[in-house]
Amino acid sequence: MQVSACKNDDFFDLERPVQSPWTKLSEFDRAVVGPYAWLFSKGDWGNVYNYWYLYKNAIADDVAWATPGDGTWGWYRDTEANKAWTDDIFNTSYSAISSVNDAIQFVDDAGGTPFPNMTAEDKQYNLDRIVGELYFIRGFAYYMLATTFCTAYVPGGPNDAKQIPLRVKKATDYQDASNPKMGTVQEIWDQILADFEKAQQLLPERFVTGKMHASYQAGRANKFAAAAMLSRAHFAMGNYPKALEFASFVIDKNGGDYDLSEDPIQAFNKSTLARGKETIMYIPSYDITFGKQNLHSTCFSNMFQKTVCTWTATHMDYQTLKRIGWMQNAKTDTTIGIAARRDKRFSQLCFVREPANVPTAQRVPGRFYETRVNLTWRTIVADKAARGPGAGYTNVPQIRLAEMYLTRAICAFKAGDKKQAAADLNIVRKRAWDARVAGVAYESSGSLATEGNITEQMISDERLIEMFCEGDRIDYLRALKTAVGNGDRGSGTTPYTSQAFVWPVPVVEKSLNQGYQ
Repeated sequence: MQVSACKNDDFFDLERPVQSPWTKLSEFDRAVVGPYAWLFSKGDWGNVYNYWYLYKNAIADDVAWATPGDGTWGWYRDTEANKAWTDDIFNTSYSAISSVNDAIQFVDDAGGTPFPNMTAEDKQYNLDRIVGELYFIRGFAYYMLATTFCTAYVPGGPNDAKQIPLRVKKATDYQDASNPKMGTVQEIWDQILADFEKAQQLLPERFVTGKMHASYQAGRANKFAAAAMLSRAHFAMGNYPKALEFASFVIDKNGGDYDLSEDPIQAFNKSTLARGKETIMYIPSYDITFGKQNLHSTCFSNMFQKTVCTWTATHMDYQTLKRIGWMQNAKTDTTIGIAARRDKRFSQLCFVREPANVPTAQRVPGRFYETRVNLTWRTIVADKAARGPGAGYTNVPQIRLAEMYLTRAICAFKAGDKKQAAADLNIVRKRAWDARVAGVAYESSGSLATEGNITEQMISDERLIEMFCEGDRIDYLRALKTAVGNGDRGSGTTPYTSQAFVWPVPVVEKSLNQGYQ
């Protein structure tokens, strides 16, 4: 067809207006399923959530790097350089935010009643739930963006740096899309709080069979997930009383849905529509059609699908191992200490790797010796991925109750309530205590925390062990507003406000977004 054949402008006139993709309530669930997929399950080798905590694991003070050089992973905190996967965190998060904004506006434009024939029950169990999930997802996307691309929030500080766009409305034209409002650090965190508050208001406490869309039971956000994220957000902002308040809501008001009655492994070994008793939210990777764990988790965990991964890049920092009593000096003494052996998180969620330089004739059967990385000392790596019978199709916990207990413990400690802090710390420690190995019950051991002996370091080290390689450590230290240790990178510390923990936005975004000009 010749170009001249297109001169008839009437050809481009729409005979009818664009139709909404959601013509009935049952279809509107797709509005939230899509953004969930964008953030948590897109791609075999990469998804945004996985990339986010990959880089969190890399830049903290509790891991060392096994492979020579850095190149891609950011262990040297070379955050002045763009990384392909941090760019993906930025781009895909905003894709999810745009999708959410479209859906929220669809409801707002209809005065909150986009489907006139809805019953009151439909509104309660489905429309309000879906809208609550939309706000939750937008809040979660901005939480990942803020903790990746924004300087740390400083309580009482100006927090006026403008580093990322703040989009809460659908763009109406190209000019609107290319010149968005640039949010200050304060505005971004205020929006995160507002979104999670709205989510907590609208979301139900739990799935109700026969009332809600069946997919809602598969790990999606509920009222307690929103409260947990409010706790995280207030904690990141240094508002410890509010962080404690929302952590307490999750712990005390969940009606028995969540507890720490199971071994630690139970949060990481579910390959069906199931969760551990402490798991508040998870990625349902068990779905053999659309599921499967992200394969980049292998860079900070022991397993690759059904076999031991030979290219795992991270292991526990040697200074950390000494401080927590697991190994006194891995470079001269390979003994695993009693503090590790009596800890179920070591036996169930960590893996010991032997150095590559041990001669074949001296290798002990049944042990794993490094082959593709040039490690010359014994290491301890995380073993939290692919632990269910479905291997790579094992659900990935995103929010766990143990974190809420430890958040409440540190916030109570800072408020001077050492009794509460010790009680919460003991709940987490006792769950991980192996009395058969220790030879004594936890309550009778010297590890029992009391109002008289508890310290901030005890709580922080316990959290390091509990949340090892779940992307928590660097955000925890920045939330405490404390300097971050350099670990095996060298002596000294780095201020929590350092740009070493802030990744640059994509180059293309800076070139096309007028807000950066």
